[in-house]
This record gives sequence, C-alpha cells and structure tokens, in this order.
Amino acid sequence: MRLFVGLPLDEEAKRGVAKVVKKLKRGHWPVRWEEAEKWHVTVAFSAKQNLVEPIIEAVRRGVVGIKPFVVGFKGLGSWPDLFLPRGIWMCLKGDLKSMARLYKQVRAELEKSLLPEADRQDKPFRPHVTIARVEGQARRKQRLELGKVINKQREMEIKHQWLVDRVRIYESQLKPEGSVYRVVKEVKLSV
Repeated sequence: MRLFVGLPLDEEAKRGVAKVVKKLKRGHWPVRWEEAEKWHVTVAFSAKQNLVEPIIEAVRRGVVGIKPFVVGFKGLGSWPDLFLPRGIWMCLKGDLKSMARLYKQVRAELEKSLLPEADRQDKPFRPHVTIARVEGQARRKQRLELGKVINKQREMEIKHQWLVDRVRIYESQLKPEGSVYRVVKEVKLSV
C-alpha cells in the first residue's frame, strides 16, 4: 500500500470525461479503463504509511490562501508518446495557474520533511487525468492504431468544467486487477 495526494474530479467533470470514455470504448481497444472514482490529478506520492497525520497537516498548510478554481478539458494525450501509448489521459485547460500554485505549495510542504528523496520529482508539472492504461499484451499494431485515434482527439473540446475545491489523501493498494483507492482524508480549499 502507498499514500498519494490528488485532486478529485467533481460530478460535472466526471460526466464530461465519461462521455469521452464511452466513445473511446466503442473501439474495443486493449486497455483497462479507470473507474470514474479514480479520476484525479496527482500531486504527490509517499510510500510511507505511518505518515498519514503529517501528510494531512502538510496538505492543510499547503492549501492556505488558495480559493476554489475552475478548469476544463481540452483533448486527449498519452504517455510515453502519441505513437505507442501505454496510458491515455485527458489534457486540461483553464485556471492552470491556480492548479500549479496548489501543486507547488502542497509539494513544498510535503517535501519540507515528509517525502523521501526517491519520491521527489523534478519533472515539470503537467496536469492530466489518467483514464486508461494499455494492456501489457497489446500488440504494436494495436498501440499504433490507438495512438492515431488519440492524436486526432488532441484538441477535442469538452463543455463540462471542473470546480477544483478540495485535495484528497488516498491510500492505494495494488491488486492483480489493478489498484484500489480509499480516501483517507479530504481537505477543502478556503472559500
């Protein structure tokens, strides 16, 4: 089990993402679709279970001064690239400045004393919501075809918006059928 900090989607945002997922499922791609309850933007990971209370306190300090803000979705993306995807995610638009500030402040509080060096990431913040993972047995040809579909949807507009008004601390347990998340604590942004 491991803990992580994330920004959960609200119900309106889930409806918008669900419409996109429903369309993509028609392609019968060799992917494992993430459940709507798992859709989020990851802020930080910590493999140490015994740090629940310090993580909660760090998140509380990290959200100080940040008011709820709105973001939207602007299409699909994938990693490691668009040609041979291993994962599919929704790109974000809107008030990404507030999201980046929230990310930076929460991570700064966590990194002061909690996250071991291995959990610290120097990668630039690229907010996204993972919606699917390509199955390990997917053939190269299938991944190439899926990459073409994702590439065509890079600028897709989704009318649903997302009010980011809370941060959650999750516990993730890996099982053969995929990970299972449990909400440990929710911290609301100041109004």
